[in-house]
Amino acid sequence: MNRKIFRFCFACILVFTLNACSIAGSWLYERLDSYIADYFKDYAEFTKDQNQRIDQIAKDFHDWFTEKELTEIRILLAELKEIDLQEPKRKIVAIYKEGELLFERSNDYFEEPIISFTKTLTEDQITQIGEHFEKIRNEREEEREREDKEYKERLLDNYESGFSRIGINLREEQIDTLKIRLNEHIEIREEWSKFQKEWVEDFILLLRENQTPNYDSKMAAYLRSFEDLGDDEFRTKMESNEELTIELLSYVLRTADDGQIKGFKRSLDTYLKSINRILSNRKIN
Repeated sequence: MNRKIFRFCFACILVFTLNACSIAGSWLYERLDSYIADYFKDYAEFTKDQNQRIDQIAKDFHDWFTEKELTEIRILLAELKEIDLQEPKRKIVAIYKEGELLFERSNDYFEEPIISFTKTLTEDQITQIGEHFEKIRNEREEEREREDKEYKERLLDNYESGFSRIGINLREEQIDTLKIRLNEHIEIREEWSKFQKEWVEDFILLLRENQTPNYDSKMAAYLRSFEDLGDDEFRTKMESNEELTIELLSYVLRTADDGQIKGFKRSLDTYLKSINRILSNRKIN
């Protein structure tokens, strides 16, 4: 119902695309609209008509994304394959910015159908949506309490698994460097949770105005405000962490050996072939 959902849908598209390494994987991508629809339906007890509308929104988005944006992802992956490994940072920054634009276009696509759908919500359904958001937040907090590794250790694990997915198995000296540099990462999870909770509370209040004049424009403006979540200090911390991520990506690519480079390009080739197969099945060039 908010940008969190948009981000979820966009993340799903990328995960399903990059894991569609076989005919079965391509089939899984084609089922993505059902997966997104099921995610929406968990938020409340919707009517039959509302569920059908959710199915249509998810299908339309899936079709639009495949036709308009999957080709852009193909271009980004092709550019990444040809990256200058001696000076990779400039290209990484450029690809990162293009990825942000792609995400923004997905947000823009979702805005109108989501606002239109929220105008069909009853008071009980809005209450259920608020309770679902709270349930998600509580589960996230409980999961954090059960964590048996320090936050920086899990960050390192995420980097190792992330590089592994693009064919790069990190060497020990690279892992050691990442471990040292990750000390510069600023912990913002509690702040993020606080700001998100406040945003969702106001979002639920606004949903209760879904039959009032100017609701569409108010909700559109509020959905867009999620990108500016938090105060200046919080956003500065986020930007610092993003810059650190770019530097670490650049470091690993710059220090990649022949075996890592081969694995990297082989993985990108696999992803590109997968995307080409999906587009070919849809008769999209």
